[in-house]
Amino acid sequence: MKIRDRLLLAAEHQFAEQGALDTTLTQIRDAAGASVGALYHHFPDKADLYRQVWAHALTDYQQHFWVAVAESAGAREGVTAGVREHLRWVSENRDRAKILISARPPGVQDSDSNREFMTNAWRWWRTHAGYGAVRDLPFDLVYALWLGPAQEYSRQWLAGDMRTAPIEVARELADAAWLTLRATDH
Repeated sequence: MKIRDRLLLAAEHQFAEQGALDTTLTQIRDAAGASVGALYHHFPDKADLYRQVWAHALTDYQQHFWVAVAESAGAREGVTAGVREHLRWVSENRDRAKILISARPPGVQDSDSNREFMTNAWRWWRTHAGYGAVRDLPFDLVYALWLGPAQEYSRQWLAGDMRTAPIEVARELADAAWLTLRATDH
């Protein structure tokens, strides 16, 4: 594994366990087995390293989520697949999930990959709303109703307040999302 990748993985783990403020570059460097020079060659400061770790976690999550939704046969399958994939991803990627529920660094929301993801997700939604399968709602509300309960459950689980892994409640939360978002005549 390349040193840059080792630094990113070490930083991901340290940020997830201790938070961005309490994690030191020395801890990350030691965990990665990297020199001071190697660290600063790839990352000018802790803020940039945190931004890159956060952006990497977001991209990984979005890729998995989008594949699950985009490959669905219809609106119901897409809504429920998105919730199930969200909860599977959180269950299997605890460190990355902890990163994503922490403070978003500046600039990540404006990245090309995030804009592309949001455009694709909105286009997918509008397609299904267009033929009446799902409710015609503003995207911010769609997002909250679709993934809000799954995200809240995930936050509680990551904090240690829930014992049952998110993947084990996926069916119930996926069905609830569909019942909330489906058009009333479907």
